[in-house]
Order: sequence, then C-alpha cells, then structure tokens
Amino acid sequence: MPDEIVLLVFSSRKVLTKALDRMATLDYIDIRRGAIVAKAANGETIVLDDDVSPNQGGIAGGTLGAAMGALGVAQLGALALPGVGPIIALGTAALVGGLVGRATGRFAALRVDFGFRVEQIEPLASQLQADHPALVLDLKNADHILPRLHDDLRPYKFEVIKVPQLAIAG
Repeated sequence: MPDEIVLLVFSSRKVLTKALDRMATLDYIDIRRGAIVAKAANGETIVLDDDVSPNQGGIAGGTLGAAMGALGVAQLGALALPGVGPIIALGTAALVGGLVGRATGRFAALRVDFGFRVEQIEPLASQLQADHPALVLDLKNADHILPRLHDDLRPYKFEVIKVPQLAIAG
C-alpha cells in the first residue's frame, strides 16, 4: 500500500503540542517525513521541520573545513616557520578549508534531503485558517493507521485532510 500525505489540523498550538506528546507514545505509526505548518493572522506561513537547508550545511561544512585546514597545516609544521609565516600559512589553510567545506556542506545538504521542501508545503499552509496549525505527515500504510490514530487522538479534536501525492510530489 502506498504512502500518503495527511494533514492533521488542530484548533491551537497548545492542542497540537499535546497531540504530539501523545503521538510520541504510539508505536504503530511509521512517519516518513513530517512538518508543522501554520498561518499567522497577517497571512504569513510558517513551516517547522528538521530539515537542514543548504545554507546551514554550508556554514557547518565551512566551519569544520576551516578548523581542519588550519589544524592540518599546523600538524605539518607551519608553526616552525619564521616570522609571520605561521599566521599566513594557518590563515590560508583555514580560508581554503572553509571554502571547500562550505561547498561540500551545501552540496551534501542539497542531496541528502529527508524532509518536505518549503515549496511543497506552502500551498497547503495557505489553505489553513489563521492560528489553526497543522501537522503534515507522510505516513506508511495511512489507510490502516488513520482510524486507530483518530481514536487515540480523539480528545484533541482535529481534522484529517488527505493530500493527493501529485499535489506535493517533487
């Protein structure tokens, strides 16, 4: 049975938080991807997920690359150079390591994508009412899970919206 994207729309952020706490105790749910979306009163959409953006990957890669470059050159004996030689050698190594690490980190973040892209979720979020957050889930065997999940989360009074795969493909 194919996976399915579902939106669980809640009446408030507080109710959504309680429902998430309850869902964490349920062992029968296999969530492939997930995100929380909300629409503010001014119409702005907010998407919260655990995805690493290319900029975040670049920053992490650049920082690690700079540190590894500088430490590598220091290990090769750059500190034994006379005068300002060690400063120039370590600075150059940090710069080159940072640039290579940044490019590698951005590339890795673009290729290793486990979450939804913002472009996929924003159309869904735009359909929400203001201050009614939704949990977007890519569920395995959703047809079997949803009735049981609905019973387990009944106290939180939510609405289930099934999203066609074509609407969020990509």
